[in-house]
Amino acid sequence: MRKNIVIILVIAVLAGAGFCGWYYWWTTHATFEYSLQPVVILEGQPVKPEGFLKPGENDERISAVFMNPTFEPSSGKQDVPLTLSMGWRSVEADAPLYVLTAVDRVEHEFGETAPELKADDFLANASVAEGQTVDVRFIEKPMLLEDYPVGDYVLSLALNDAVFEVLLTVADTTPPEAEAVDIDIMIGEEVEPESFVTNITDASDDLPITITYYENEPDVFGQNQTVAVKVEDYYGNYTVVFAELLVKHNTDDPVIEGTGTIHILVGDTILYLQDVTAYDDFGRDITDRVVVDNTDVDPYTVGVYTVRYKVTDFSGRTDEVEEKVYVLEIDVNKVNEDVDKALEEIINDGMTQLQKVHAIFNWVREEIGYALNRDRPETAYEGAHIALRDRRGNCYIFYSISEVMLTRAGIENMMIERIEGTPTRHRWNLINPDGLGWHHYDSYPYPQRLNLGERRAFFTDSQARGFSRDFVEFNGTQDFYTYDTSLYPPIIQ
Repeated sequence: MRKNIVIILVIAVLAGAGFCGWYYWWTTHATFEYSLQPVVILEGQPVKPEGFLKPGENDERISAVFMNPTFEPSSGKQDVPLTLSMGWRSVEADAPLYVLTAVDRVEHEFGETAPELKADDFLANASVAEGQTVDVRFIEKPMLLEDYPVGDYVLSLALNDAVFEVLLTVADTTPPEAEAVDIDIMIGEEVEPESFVTNITDASDDLPITITYYENEPDVFGQNQTVAVKVEDYYGNYTVVFAELLVKHNTDDPVIEGTGTIHILVGDTILYLQDVTAYDDFGRDITDRVVVDNTDVDPYTVGVYTVRYKVTDFSGRTDEVEEKVYVLEIDVNKVNEDVDKALEEIINDGMTQLQKVHAIFNWVREEIGYALNRDRPETAYEGAHIALRDRRGNCYIFYSISEVMLTRAGIENMMIERIEGTPTRHRWNLINPDGLGWHHYDSYPYPQRLNLGERRAFFTDSQARGFSRDFVEFNGTQDFYTYDTSLYPPIIQ
């Protein structure tokens, strides 16, 4: 009996041991059903091993761990080794992982058309997850690319549950376009760079364009040349165009106008350039290039001096004029004031210049008496001053008052005098009223029985010679109107 009990206990122990061994083997080596799914994440986003277990298709007791406890996802597609466990049982499996990388920046050239923005355009390796369900979207829908102004814009996107940001840069890197224009200038003429370009177009056409010379400005005093012009837009993009510049040079000398004899009271300031102008052969005013040489003039000492005017045009051609400066002890302005008062009484704007000549002649003959004296004033103003002060004088005085009155009346005139070497001296006037040509004018009161020309106020050269012949009866000589013809313009015969 006791022996049977022992046998039964041995059998029971062996059976229990067998069962335990079988159970251990079954729980550690037997397979079980599981279902895995691919996982898509954004680079840098954490991934959990249980995320590879397809929801609803696995026993809730199944757990998953990375076979490599230090596993870190890398960009692209990869198979992730997992250990799946359920109770004492476990299996090894590889699960697909897609790690997508967001681009740092998307660039677009301003002004260019482009297709509508897509969210996966902002993933650098979206193609590795081709065939997989990838939920990438804009959190806020962007505008069309061509609607973005130049600048940087942050776009927010989501990949599955991961939010990320990408910088959209809209830049204008396209240089403007322009056409060259060849131009002609007169030497020295200023020319702006804008003159050399036309038909300028630019993507940012609502922003300013800067036009400057590229490297060197043109030499407007030089010869024909090629000019480089830089056309630059607001964002620093530029293009260089090349145009031809034709520089026209002066071929004729310049001309100084408006100079004349200067009369001043001793000590007065001399306005050398008053009423003076100068022009080059293109007709341009170059008065500012007139140089006055007055080194010989002493305005503090009575005398007659010479002042020299010189102008040089942009081509180096010149014109020079010499004029006399009379420094007087009389007040020229006072003489002019008195003469103007006299003229107001005898002439008016409705008269011809020849009518004014006769009026001046008559005034001088009536207001100034003859006096045989030796006054020989150096200037017409000195003689006119004596005439107005004394109301009498010799031929120099009559010539002087006539010259000042004719000049103030706007009648072209000049002095003429008897040739040197004759027994006596005589001075009178030449006049050119109304452009009728140069004629003699002599208000000096010789006997009226010699009725010369139009009362001697306007007579020809042949009439002057006839008077000289007739004068023999009065004075025994015929040199009254003898003069050096080389010193004067042609006189009407």
